[in-house]
Amino acid sequence: MAGEALPGVCLTSAPRGAGAEPLRTDVAAFLGRFRRGPVGVPVRVEGWNEAVGVFGPPQGPPGGRVPRDGAFATPYALRGFFENGGRTAWVVRVSGPAGTARARWAAGALDGLPAAAYRVTATTPGTWANGGRVAIRYQASTVAGPPTVSVRIAVPGEPPEAFPGLPLPEAADRLAASRLVRLVPDGPPPPPGRPGPISASWELTLTGGTGSAPTRGAYEDAVAAQAELPEPALVAMPDLGTDLAGDAHTDVVLALLRSVAPLHDRLAVLDVPPRLSSADEVVGWARSLAEADDGRLLGCAAAYHPALRTPDGNGLRTVPASGHVLGVIARLDGERGAHHTPANAVVLEAVDLAADLPGPQQERLFDAGIDLVRCTRGRGLVVWGGRTLSADPRARHVAHRRLVHLLVRAVRRAAGPLVFDVNSPELRLTLVRAVTSVLLSAFRTGALAGARPEQAFRVVCDDTNNPPEQDPGRLVCEIEVAPAVPMEFIRLRLVLGQDRGLEVIEA
Repeated sequence: MAGEALPGVCLTSAPRGAGAEPLRTDVAAFLGRFRRGPVGVPVRVEGWNEAVGVFGPPQGPPGGRVPRDGAFATPYALRGFFENGGRTAWVVRVSGPAGTARARWAAGALDGLPAAAYRVTATTPGTWANGGRVAIRYQASTVAGPPTVSVRIAVPGEPPEAFPGLPLPEAADRLAASRLVRLVPDGPPPPPGRPGPISASWELTLTGGTGSAPTRGAYEDAVAAQAELPEPALVAMPDLGTDLAGDAHTDVVLALLRSVAPLHDRLAVLDVPPRLSSADEVVGWARSLAEADDGRLLGCAAAYHPALRTPDGNGLRTVPASGHVLGVIARLDGERGAHHTPANAVVLEAVDLAADLPGPQQERLFDAGIDLVRCTRGRGLVVWGGRTLSADPRARHVAHRRLVHLLVRAVRRAAGPLVFDVNSPELRLTLVRAVTSVLLSAFRTGALAGARPEQAFRVVCDDTNNPPEQDPGRLVCEIEVAPAVPMEFIRLRLVLGQDRGLEVIEA
């Protein structure tokens, strides 16, 4: 956009690019219900205002716990993410079968209008646009210019929009800038030669929008969509516990973990289903996930409890903890690095807990692997735990897992361009140098143990793991890393193959 100019000087500004950055480990993915927005399509947003522009403002009476249309949990969790220091999120709106609100505009013979009738439709499905008013005013050509239409849109709960003086041939295209409606031809061209009115007005009301709770299939589609995104390193589904129960809820959680585990580059933060009110029920839920685990899934999942009470207008609203916790993790990522634990970090923009858990219940939940959010004197709400749901000591700590995620992302970036090179001593040396550079950077930031680099990591890519009789199209590189905390070694195995790309295996 051109700015104000001085003689010989032209000032211009351009928006910052919004390309994905796969090496970042502070980007979150939110899968859940929203007031409006595209269904099942991942959308990248940078900041709460941008999220509201795409998915609409959260709505609902303060104090409500059970989400209703327009008062779902995910928007509030997403807002908590940004309020706690998150900068970038991918959002996938999940919805059941839904219809789109619409109205018919019988325009008639207007000079320059391509069609005699139009459908005015809401931009996305759902009940959010029902009752919306669309005012259209036509003005024939005058000495001031050609015929125009002016459109004003008022949808409950949304800022009104106005589009004055639209040239008739371009009216539908110009309204494509609206966040609320679209104009679609719905009839033949007007008869030629028939004179139109000097001016005319129409008042239309949008109706017919429908919505329903998401099915298990809708959530599984959203899970598959996030798995295709290279950028997110954190994932949450704040509405899942309300939308699905029993086996359906467990199946979706397991589907998420099965999509995340092979990637070795992201952490799922789970919310305890809100219907579980006692410590026994929560422990049983955690145990059911452990029983369904095949030994590798729960290392990429952490659960935080209880829900939070957050300001909402003049009252408070109960919000699942996952969004705020993801914001805390993202904030610490920027301040100290991905290897830093979220335990003992302060939660911002929340004022109370939804449940007051006695000490014995807290101990039971802790023993079951549930991370707590606690209210402490002098500090407010604090994340009280940084463990995954896994019982395996090598996969128990969130900080440990997130260090693995950072290393895997960095190693992929370094080794990815080499997958088509010929297996040779030169390729092995290039790979070792690239991986060593990544690990040296981690060592300098304090993420690794040891006083010297050779105490912190080891990279092996030679004849010991690439014997002469091995397939020449396959190259193996083994990495051992000592994280600063805890002290167990991380072991990664890289396999480069000309026919299958780069594979990362965690030993």
